[in-house]
Amino acid sequence: MNALKSCVLNTPMEANRLRLSPVERQPHFEILDTQTGQCLGRLNQLENATHTVELFWGKGGFMGMVTSPTGGHYFALPGSSVCVGGVELSLAGQPITGNPAKQPSEPKTHTPQTHSIQATILGAGLATRFERISGDSTHYSKPAVPLAGHCSVIECIANRLVAHGFRNIIVNTFFKPESLMASLSRCQEGQVAYIHESEPSGTAGGLRKMLIDPQYQPLLDMRQPLLVVQGDSVTDADFSALMEAHIAQDALLTIGCQWIDAQDVDKFGIIVTDQSAADGQSGKIMAFQEKPKREEAKSRLANTGFYIFSPRSFPMIVEIYNDALATTQQKARQAGVPVPAEVALDFAMDIFPVILRRSLTQPELGAFWAQKVDGYWSDIGNPVQYLETIHDLYAGKVQIPLPAEKSLYYRDGIVYWEGAQAMAEAEQAVLQGNVLVALPFSG
Repeated sequence: MNALKSCVLNTPMEANRLRLSPVERQPHFEILDTQTGQCLGRLNQLENATHTVELFWGKGGFMGMVTSPTGGHYFALPGSSVCVGGVELSLAGQPITGNPAKQPSEPKTHTPQTHSIQATILGAGLATRFERISGDSTHYSKPAVPLAGHCSVIECIANRLVAHGFRNIIVNTFFKPESLMASLSRCQEGQVAYIHESEPSGTAGGLRKMLIDPQYQPLLDMRQPLLVVQGDSVTDADFSALMEAHIAQDALLTIGCQWIDAQDVDKFGIIVTDQSAADGQSGKIMAFQEKPKREEAKSRLANTGFYIFSPRSFPMIVEIYNDALATTQQKARQAGVPVPAEVALDFAMDIFPVILRRSLTQPELGAFWAQKVDGYWSDIGNPVQYLETIHDLYAGKVQIPLPAEKSLYYRDGIVYWEGAQAMAEAEQAVLQGNVLVALPFSG
């Protein structure tokens, strides 16, 4: 079999980014980055190969995907090798061993907060940086991908919320919702309700629907604070302590933050406070910096994507949305284009700037507060962060229960989804380094 015919080069971000260059004799090829000339790895595909290969360069970077005739996938990241079914794929790079900045944590006890029972998990993202691990390859949404054994990222979040007293959980969905709902069906102690979106409506679109749309208004108790958590967060954060700080400050809106290393500030949204809290870091929010240069960062408090909205903030959000909709509709009329009935609403772009301005000029409304939270926190923004987080999990750095038979899901640094290790053994796969073995969602 000729590797040039059976290997798919997929570069959705930059056309012709990848190229195969024959080495010695076909079917031996080097994988080249056409922009830099760098050799990214090597591919050897035998004539009787039963498995297919795709080399992918997207928002999440470079990876290889070797697909079994049975539909299973071997995802190879830089710093790995896969030898199976007549395919030999090796990618240059360093093995992922976890995040060295994160240390093993001790189990902590907490008293569940009693100020609110409602929380919402954002689950409608397209996960474009997570291809090919989620999406059409595996039919999983990103929050639904397995994390601790068969327990998914969003299931771990839901279990954490329930443990902290948030029993009513609202999840907005859009991309591959079946996998997400199947995962959350195992969250037995909490009540899960869904906002099914027909098109993306922004990070705050689900909250806007609960405030305005008669279909979803019954989901939100307007008398209680609402906790918002990103659907791709892996954390053992103390949500009860975050709520207690919000209540103690009588805050209009609270953002949970973590203190990060100075060399990492350009990777996160940074929050600048007046440092008025007892810890000398938390405080009233004075400004935001989006991934600032290291020398320009005014703080090391990173936005975790944990938000608590007080009931007093709900009418403001409705006002912010109505103003944004009216402005967009007016511009459409002036341009002679169709007038939209709805517009997207974003926390960072639309809501936070208005709340910040009002909290600084009208202090009687309550503080826009940033509260430092302890514990493990990682967002699985791309495949590298996902594997890094799983390595941290099995190294005991995050207090999330692990499966009883850990070796079925994590062995020699290789990550396996449910049933995938049996497939790899049956196919006599030889795997090293940064490899994930996955079976598609089957309902």
